[in-house]
Amino acid sequence: MSEQSDVTQNVPDPVMETVNKMPASQTAPVSQYGPGNRFLTKDKTVHQILGGGRAADSALWRDKYLSAGTLGGSTLAWFLLEKSGYTFMTLLCNILMFVVVILFVWSNVAALLHRPGPPVPELSLSEDFVLSTASVFRYDVNKALAIARDVALGKDFKLFLLVIAFLYVVSTVTSWFNFLTCVWIGIVLLHIVPFVYDKYEDVIDHHAKKAADVASTHYKNVDAAVLSKIPRAPAKQKKMM
Repeated sequence: MSEQSDVTQNVPDPVMETVNKMPASQTAPVSQYGPGNRFLTKDKTVHQILGGGRAADSALWRDKYLSAGTLGGSTLAWFLLEKSGYTFMTLLCNILMFVVVILFVWSNVAALLHRPGPPVPELSLSEDFVLSTASVFRYDVNKALAIARDVALGKDFKLFLLVIAFLYVVSTVTSWFNFLTCVWIGIVLLHIVPFVYDKYEDVIDHHAKKAADVASTHYKNVDAAVLSKIPRAPAKQKKMM
């Protein structure tokens, strides 16, 4: 502790003042929402939103070896595919071909020398795993289809604007990079954004609430001046059987 205090004292005052003025170094305001009622994450933690398990641990850097391995492996794969000129399928097939040849030679040589063969485990998917995965996938797909239907029918204009803005941003970003680079950028952001939000949740929630209030005020003004005056067809009543 004394060594750390000595290092801090040796840092010039202007540098420390600049660091202290940064938003991340300032004391977070007292949350108005409480740990169970956040503005962005509502009643769930970031770890729960990411699905829990190893993937969430990797994104939040709770398993540093897994996080570093994921980032390092994805960066290496991106570099090899970008600089070598191989496509993903070509590189994958070459790697699998090399592995299959090594295992085949190993198993046959081991049989001739009466040695144990390669430790290849028996891989299989359980019925419970397949059914649970299909159930989760079905729920998410149905939810996305319901949202798409509401947007297409004009039932939620605010959601319509959000979808248009999101698609525009994705279209613009993907026009700058190829698909592989976009996937790599997504992996990098997945290991930065959740970690930063989890560390400075109160500060981000505070400013996000302010931004949402301002956006809501502008939306109400536009709705009162323009959107409410647009004639809409009356809702059809369901026929009672």
